[in-house]
Amino acid sequence: MNNTPRIILKREKDVGWLQINNPPENYLEQPDFIEIEELKNFIETGIKALVIEGVGRHFSAGADLEKLKEQIKDRKAFQDQLMKGNNLLNYIDELEIPVIAAISGVCFGAGLEIALACDIRICDENVLFAFPEVNHDVFPGLGGAKRLAELTGVSAALELTLSGDMINAEKALELQIIDTLVKKNEAKEYAVDLAGKITDNRPLKVIRAVMSSVNNSASMRVDEQIKCDTEMFVELALESMNKNND
Repeated sequence: MNNTPRIILKREKDVGWLQINNPPENYLEQPDFIEIEELKNFIETGIKALVIEGVGRHFSAGADLEKLKEQIKDRKAFQDQLMKGNNLLNYIDELEIPVIAAISGVCFGAGLEIALACDIRICDENVLFAFPEVNHDVFPGLGGAKRLAELTGVSAALELTLSGDMINAEKALELQIIDTLVKKNEAKEYAVDLAGKITDNRPLKVIRAVMSSVNNSASMRVDEQIKCDTEMFVELALESMNKNND
């Protein structure tokens, strides 16, 4: 029996790492690939940014189909797992710290759904993307189609999801699926540098306020967001003034 952890959490200074550790393809053995409470406890140690990557050559080729076939035989249990997987990606999506995907190799299916739940996607130039689920007569089950449409628009999202076709990194950049394209094997280094740049010497409370403001822009009316932003700004300004007067 292989006791190697499929997900590794580690910390380097104030940056946390979530590593998908099932090489070479980094298949996900279940939709809820890590317990939310475990990830939450890790984040609450003072992590200022989270980088998600795959160990080795690939980010993730998605679900392990053989394990999926076994799991789905128990419909109720698998449906509960799928809901937990959706809740997990929603938790990552709504984190009040920057979440960066460092993408290499292949990024398929549930792997792409994880990347889409991140705030920033950094990509090696040789990466391939796809939602191949339609070839097995299903569709992305972790909210991937919705998140894809928010980035690409409905037309492109429908084409990619219903065709099951692969696209390369340049096309993904053109469609705004990724944010930055770097040379082969440089995504992880770029992600580290970026995480440090946007968090070093930044109080966690300020980072959370910025993330909250950005997240609120997608879910609140303008007047509600202005009220929240005003309250957060005044609180931070008072704390800064008191600190400087000490």
